[in-house]
Amino acid sequence: MLALTQVREEFAEGRHNYRLLFGRAGMSRTALSRQGYSARLNYFTAGERFALDLWSRNAYGTVRWRCFVCETVSPGDEAERVPFVTPAARVLLSTKGAAQSRLFLAWVALITKQGVDPLTCPADLFLAAHFRLHGSRADKTEPQRLSGCL
Repeated sequence: MLALTQVREEFAEGRHNYRLLFGRAGMSRTALSRQGYSARLNYFTAGERFALDLWSRNAYGTVRWRCFVCETVSPGDEAERVPFVTPAARVLLSTKGAAQSRLFLAWVALITKQGVDPLTCPADLFLAAHFRLHGSRADKTEPQRLSGCL
């Protein structure tokens, strides 16, 4: 029996956008689509990498923003619960808040522009960036610093 990890994307106009930043789902399907709202289910096999951008707001602006880079696992492997991921995944990098999330998104754009494929690069790149991200002042840090560049 093939074990799959489900990643749910949701968009509610003006309220939240929970989306895949990168990842190649083996199968995807639209769960619901109506005016101003859509939900999509993506299925990954064990050992695949994906990234999530989870952003929500209220009438006053952004209230929650998190990003995750994860790898899917096989049944019985150690994993963590991640929002919108069922059952769980191995977290390589996570952000919390607008400043960290903006810095992470800028860094992913930078490494992609430099020719690094986030799906196939070594997992250590994300693990190191995670610790640099959490050890920095995200609102004052240049994206290249997450790669260890000065």
